[in-house]
Amino acid sequence: MSSMTSATQLAFPSPQELEGYWDWDKIHAPRPLTPLAGDAVVMGMSEGFTIAQHAFGSPLALRCRMVNNYLYAAFTPDPSFTPPTTDPDEYSRALEEIAFRTGERWTNEWEPSLIPILHKLRTTDFDAMSDAELRDAFEEQIKNHIYMWEIHGWINLSLLPATALTDFYNAEMQPADRNEGWQLLQGYKTRSIDAGSGLFRLSRTVKTSPVLSKVFELDPSGIPAALEASDEGKAFLEELRTYLEEFGWRSDGIYELGDATWREDMTIPLNTIQGYLRLGEEHNPELAMVRASERREELSSAARAKLASDPAKVRRFDELMEAAKYNTRVVEDHSYWIDQMGVAALRRFFLSLGKRLTQRGVFDRPDDVLFLYKDEIRQALGEKVDFRQQVAQRRAAFEVAKSIVPPDHLGEATPANPDPFFVAIVDKMLGFLPIEPSTDPSIITGVAASPGTAQGTVKVVRTLVEASKLQQGDIMVCEMTVPTWVPLFATVRAVVADSGGILSHCAIVAREFGLPAVVGTRVGTTTLRDGMTITVDGARGLVRIDSR
Repeated sequence: MSSMTSATQLAFPSPQELEGYWDWDKIHAPRPLTPLAGDAVVMGMSEGFTIAQHAFGSPLALRCRMVNNYLYAAFTPDPSFTPPTTDPDEYSRALEEIAFRTGERWTNEWEPSLIPILHKLRTTDFDAMSDAELRDAFEEQIKNHIYMWEIHGWINLSLLPATALTDFYNAEMQPADRNEGWQLLQGYKTRSIDAGSGLFRLSRTVKTSPVLSKVFELDPSGIPAALEASDEGKAFLEELRTYLEEFGWRSDGIYELGDATWREDMTIPLNTIQGYLRLGEEHNPELAMVRASERREELSSAARAKLASDPAKVRRFDELMEAAKYNTRVVEDHSYWIDQMGVAALRRFFLSLGKRLTQRGVFDRPDDVLFLYKDEIRQALGEKVDFRQQVAQRRAAFEVAKSIVPPDHLGEATPANPDPFFVAIVDKMLGFLPIEPSTDPSIITGVAASPGTAQGTVKVVRTLVEASKLQQGDIMVCEMTVPTWVPLFATVRAVVADSGGILSHCAIVAREFGLPAVVGTRVGTTTLRDGMTITVDGARGLVRIDSR
């Protein structure tokens, strides 16, 4: 593709040109990805997920393809794999047995195995390695990254007990709000709560200091230099850097190796602290968790009281509660270790590798490595090559891709599938199955993700940098959210998201904070504009435009 490529020249395959169905993974990759992110991260995920899925007996493979730098994915039957059983009932029973142990395995086996791998990746001096050592390190990182995604593939099963619990609750309790049962999953301690609480505590330090409060009236880009001008400011910076060493291995998104982390660019956490300064003590994330926990206990106590005359049902409810209690922690904490730190630490390695290849004349600057593929990196580490032309062409294509909105779907329609794993991940988490759009131009439909009704002013937020425009009581309209976005939930009145299902990150956190939320709208960020007044009905999955 030439450097003169324009948006009008980018073409997406027609249904006749593709076999099967492909969904744009907007929940994880709403923007284009660099070639290395697609090849090393996304394809590593595809391989790791498929290894795990076959290990727990699923006939499905995760297939991924990059189209004009956008990620499209499909969970499809793998003809090369023979599952242990083709009997649906036997498969479902075996899957439930495995899924119900997933939370314990995460806590006792998988999470502990990730810590030393990531510590090594975060602390090794790759710049000091010889070329031969760097080649070995490259293969080690690719292997380790696939292993991380294999763990991720296993923990996707935590969605199954969560779904089973809510189905049981609805069948036995018959609540007026069919989404009420999802609140049984909330109110557990997570790394996201820890991260938000840490920033909130830092905001309290600022709030009680006239010197720091004055500094935080500046634009976030000017705050670090202003803090260096006083002893109190320097002490605060040291405290912030300590926080970022634990929670700064993260960025806006999931897969992109090109995104600067909070450790590299502290303007995002500084902006979040500024937002917290506008809030009272009642918005402490720890208190939101306590309220969510109390609501969980309220619902579970009522359920046990109603089921008390049937001991078998009480036992089943307790079994489901025990298995499902890990869901929120696994969803949030795996992202801390794998989706966020895993990718951020891999970025550190590749930028070091990029410096070496720049010195060898492969390209002009370290981040050019993001525009190579894995095999090209292997080649560049072993022989004299010049990839400047390829990098320039791919950079140009990447910039063009940023200016387009790709189709939500390619190929055939996404099929329904009774496989409980497919239902849990494709429908409940990713929200890939289509929702009937509204014929009323003033109504947007989506997934009813968190109950309640709220009216407010729209603020469309596509990145955390844009989050600075959020004011208390606004309604945040976004493409998706990941754990780095959690502090924003303390500021807003409701949330509308383009992507996701009932068990997506956005839906889970909205319920934790007690905010009305509608997810999976597909069109929220393109239909709604800053300043509009809308009403969000989180129980019915409706967004009404009240004034334009």
